[in-house]
Amino acid sequence: ERVDPTAAANPDLHLNRATLLQYLEQFQAALEGLSRAAELAPGWEEPRKRHGNLLEFLSRLCSLLANRVGHWGKLGATGRGLGAMGRDWGALGGNGS
Repeated sequence: ERVDPTAAANPDLHLNRATLLQYLEQFQAALEGLSRAAELAPGWEEPRKRHGNLLEFLSRLCSLLANRVGHWGKLGATGRGLGAMGRDWGALGGNGS
C-alpha cells in the first residue's frame, strides 16, 4: 500500500480511519489508529477520549460475553441465539452442536 508521507502525519486522517475501522469491528487496528492520532497531536483530546471509550466498550463487551458464556454453560444451551449477529457463538460456551 502506498502511503503519502503528508497524509501519514495527519492526525485527522488517523482519527477518521480509526472511526471507520471501529465500525468495521476491526478494534485492534482502530485502537492503533487512535493512538497514532494522539501521538501526532498531543494537545488534541478527541483521539484519547475515543481510545478510552473504545477500551471501555470492549471491556463491557468482554464482561457481558463472559457472563453469557457462563450462563449458557449452566443451561446447556448452544449459544446459537447470537447467530443472528453474523457469528457462530456456540464455540464460546455451548455444547458445540
